[in-house]
Amino acid sequence: MVHGCPIDWPRVLPCNCHPGNSGYLLVMSHSTDTSLGQRVSALLTTRNLGRPLHYVHTVTSTNTLAIEAAELDAPHGTAFLTDYQTNGYGRRGRLWQAAKGQNLTFSMILRLPISGTVTGMVPLAAALAISEAVAKTVSPNNPQLKWPNDILLEGRKICGILLQSFGAPETPIVLGIGLNVNQSTFPPELSGSATSLLLVTGQHVDRASLMANVLLRLEKILELLSTAPALIRKRYTKNLMGVGKNCQITGVNEKITGTILGIEESGALILETSKGLRTIYAGDVSLYM
Repeated sequence: MVHGCPIDWPRVLPCNCHPGNSGYLLVMSHSTDTSLGQRVSALLTTRNLGRPLHYVHTVTSTNTLAIEAAELDAPHGTAFLTDYQTNGYGRRGRLWQAAKGQNLTFSMILRLPISGTVTGMVPLAAALAISEAVAKTVSPNNPQLKWPNDILLEGRKICGILLQSFGAPETPIVLGIGLNVNQSTFPPELSGSATSLLLVTGQHVDRASLMANVLLRLEKILELLSTAPALIRKRYTKNLMGVGKNCQITGVNEKITGTILGIEESGALILETSKGLRTIYAGDVSLYM
């Protein structure tokens, strides 16, 4: 089921007037085309992810909407999709730039039966799901995963993933995804590091079909994450960029050079350094190959 969400300023308010909305309502102020949301909803084969799906033509940030809804007990799988973010952001507060109406930008609320340790694997699992969905679209090109949760094609970034959690056990996770689909140009400062499915394949990709496929794969992978996390780590590592190669990790107070061996159950990167094995957690670090 898709709910149109045209807005000037998003607000999430308690509401008991709409069955299936689980006690919350998005309050909007003007109408807009909801065809993307409607097409995604019509193609969904998931049990929970994207149910309900709220479509927003323009918004500051879909993660902001999802966080507000999560705080009001919106159910697992609730998703927010937009055609344009005015203030999208990624890891470490970096600005996320995406052309209007050409890409996939969405966030969802996850309430998962997993331990705190495995929670760190969620953004990696999302990257795996998206890369597998994209692989069919760009075959024979093979997407690569750059730890912790970037997806690259031909050495350039096509997707960013942001996980925001509330810290305490049994609390929801908000997962934000920005996937470059049909964007044909990028700002000069990004042209050397970003690309899109259109630029790689030379063909426009149906965004609704791709998102429905991403959500289905993500749902299946998240189920495996709770029952067979080692299998997800194996699949992720298979496409992990730089395994067996040297890299540099730059953090707040130090730089670490080592060889990438893989990831541990928390999603942390395992490096072999001159001083022995090191475990690197995503946090405020950057990886350079």
